[in-house]
Amino acid sequence: MAGLYDSSRIQFNKITEQYHSYVALYKLFNNGSDKGATPFAVFYWRMTYHVRYGDGELMTRGF
Repeated sequence: MAGLYDSSRIQFNKITEQYHSYVALYKLFNNGSDKGATPFAVFYWRMTYHVRYGDGELMTRGF
């Protein structure tokens, strides 16, 4: 069970890093504002479940 937790933690850390990068880029294009940025919970859900189990064709078109 510890192995499952370790890989989940690694995955979570990678998604968290990607979220921080996304917010930084979002702010860059929106005059320093993060208003309207995707909340972390939605970002995490999409990165974890939609990307893994969703239709790959749909993902490349951006929903």
